[in-house]
Amino acid sequence: MSVDFASVLTKNRGYIGAMRTLANRLLVGLTVVALTGVSMAMAQTATPADKPAAKPVRSIPYVSITGDDGRQRHYETNAIPLLFNRACFGWRMYLGGPNRIVSLKEVLTTSQPAEQVIAGPETEVSADKTRATTRMSETVQDGVLQRSWCIIPGDPPGTYTYDITIDGEPRGEFVFCAIEVPDQNVNTDPRDLSCPNKFNSVQRAPTRPGSAS
Repeated sequence: MSVDFASVLTKNRGYIGAMRTLANRLLVGLTVVALTGVSMAMAQTATPADKPAAKPVRSIPYVSITGDDGRQRHYETNAIPLLFNRACFGWRMYLGGPNRIVSLKEVLTTSQPAEQVIAGPETEVSADKTRATTRMSETVQDGVLQRSWCIIPGDPPGTYTYDITIDGEPRGEFVFCAIEVPDQNVNTDPRDLSCPNKFNSVQRAPTRPGSAS
């Protein structure tokens, strides 16, 4: 179980489960910046006679909004409307390999301080409330590691940057922009919001030869 830095470090496991199913169906998103050496070799050597070409793996940010009817609308985007108790967001990263437990270090930096801080022993929060470092064990399921959070009052607008380290290796950066919605309109489409860093997410390949994560 993870800990909280305002709401942006509040783990939402039910939402993650729904997003895992949804994300496998989504067709539009980020192009992979880096693949593992094994995946690249397979993609280069596969031929139509042997097997279908391997689909590109992706690391993506995502957002969901719960409407008045209780249904969730899902988007592959890093623009977060600050819809309190309605909007959730997260990241998912393809690591490959078997299901396993990994050591995760996640550093969140916000461009503005949070109004409230709720943190447990896994998280260290800076004095100015703009940086939170979480160290914990997480599960890689079907080759994918992902986390999500939901927006509550007090979460600041601006940039949220997540630097991800797995088993001691820097593996990715996800940059979100949180945007105020004065009328709290649940029909807001995050794709219509102005975000200077849309889809500014990268994944780094492992540095150790033969590393699965």
